[in-house]
Amino acid sequence: MSWFGAMPLVAKADVSSANQNESAAAFQGLDTLARETRAQGDLPRLSNPAHAKVLDRLWNVEATLGRQPYRSADVPALIAIGANAGAVLKTYALFTPQNGSLPDTAANTFKYQDEIARAGAYLLHVHAAQLEAITDFIAVLPADQMNKARRDGLRQMRLGIMEQFTGLTLMLRSPNLRSENRLILLNALNASAIPVVAATALADRTAMATQIDTILPELSGLERDKAQALKSLFMNQNCDGLCAMDQ
Repeated sequence: MSWFGAMPLVAKADVSSANQNESAAAFQGLDTLARETRAQGDLPRLSNPAHAKVLDRLWNVEATLGRQPYRSADVPALIAIGANAGAVLKTYALFTPQNGSLPDTAANTFKYQDEIARAGAYLLHVHAAQLEAITDFIAVLPADQMNKARRDGLRQMRLGIMEQFTGLTLMLRSPNLRSENRLILLNALNASAIPVVAATALADRTAMATQIDTILPELSGLERDKAQALKSLFMNQNCDGLCAMDQ
């Protein structure tokens, strides 16, 4: 994260040391449990009450992320938390019961859909917090300190977040995804969309709206309404902050 550098202004962090410690401890607890379940050819499951307690601790938004507003001083902590959250999602999506075998992502998405939906929803909350903090970073950074390394780093971070956002959106069209898990993802996508949209270049917003159109035929009722609401957010044409870097 060399692009971030030292902040020119002192800012209060809203992701406290207690939040960071709780997130790290929760991740370590899941890692330990996953090592045990892997030895039995599986991953921690929400259907197992003991496992659910460990998973719920990791995905406790308030305990691990604190509360808004997120400021520039929160960026390093949020990047670390996001890396762990992304690793958990990837672990479920790419799980293989035998070392050396190729992952069957479709089978994993079906088998572990409860865990993947919750992991994806939590990661979206983290990404929204990251973008809010990054927006503050840009706002307080003197213009002459916005160098190429910082611009490239910010673009790379935004790209990674948009890839996750798009992937979780397209997951909604899976015919094997149960309605309750679709709603978990749709609620998280809508809840995190405002900072994501604000950071997204206008052309990419249009592309995202088109992607949402492709999933609408797979949805009905409340799911479809929530997807339409998500699409409407990506029709916003205001462009500043991270979005304006591409102008």
